[in-house]
Amino acid sequence: MSAVPERTAVGEVAPGDALPVLHRTATRLTLFLFGVAYWTSHRIHYDVEAARAEGFDDVLVTANLLSAYNVELLTRWTGDPYCLLTLEERNVAPAFADEPLTVTGRVLEVGAHNGARTARCSLLITKNHDMAVLSGTATVLLPPTAS
Repeated sequence: MSAVPERTAVGEVAPGDALPVLHRTATRLTLFLFGVAYWTSHRIHYDVEAARAEGFDDVLVTANLLSAYNVELLTRWTGDPYCLLTLEERNVAPAFADEPLTVTGRVLEVGAHNGARTARCSLLITKNHDMAVLSGTATVLLPPTAS
């Protein structure tokens, strides 16, 4: 994940517009370090044997990291690290270490909040090209349009 989002050109935005796709793969090391950073106590996110004892094939990607991927998608698209107004997510299947994930979004509606342009977007993280891992929605502030 980049510390500073890459700026993208967000001009006219319309319902149905796709956000630029983001690809991520969380390694076991990524999951261990992410777990340390937010003090996870659940070993299935960093200990393979603990994950297997719970019936999983490998360590699981944490919901918090999946959320971070969604936030990265949105902030890269808008170019604003503070754009997020709302985020609602639902985990629908587990994601495991070293599984390639595809993070996508689509504009559902365009509106306004306190005089600023906003977009409500659908979010979807998939693995194996089409298996949903997480679905959700977010509302973001859009940058002002060029005059």
